[in-house]
Amino acid sequence: MTAALPTSHQDLLERPLFAHLATVRPDGSPQSSAMWFAWDGSRVRFTHTSARQKYRNLLAEGRVAFHVQDPENPYRTLEVRGRVESMDPDKDAAFYSELQHRYGLDFPVFDAAVRVVIVVKPENYVAVDGGLTESETVALTKLLEGQKAPE
Repeated sequence: MTAALPTSHQDLLERPLFAHLATVRPDGSPQSSAMWFAWDGSRVRFTHTSARQKYRNLLAEGRVAFHVQDPENPYRTLEVRGRVESMDPDKDAAFYSELQHRYGLDFPVFDAAVRVVIVVKPENYVAVDGGLTESETVALTKLLEGQKAPE
């Protein structure tokens, strides 16, 4: 786990992939949903509606985690842990429309009146490649380098 986004996994936030956003329900159990998102280099923005449970979860508990997976290599993933900084109305569903364009879609927005923009400030990142975190990769490399090559 690191406080800085590993450059090796930065593309996962820049591409129009799906994030699995986990929030905390009132009873303490997790709730996870596949979500569209946009990354601006320091914050992640999601869209949702103020009429759903996830919004109420975020009002009560602002800690979140989300997971993004590389579709070309499912063993390459990024987990982001952070806190909600703001949840403001999405005036005229402008951000939602921006995300539609990012994800290659275009359809009417019927819930524009209750749309919000959720801004998350990342605090920690867990980058995984080949099923291993960076520290696990370093440890395995050291172990393998320490072994004698077969004769």
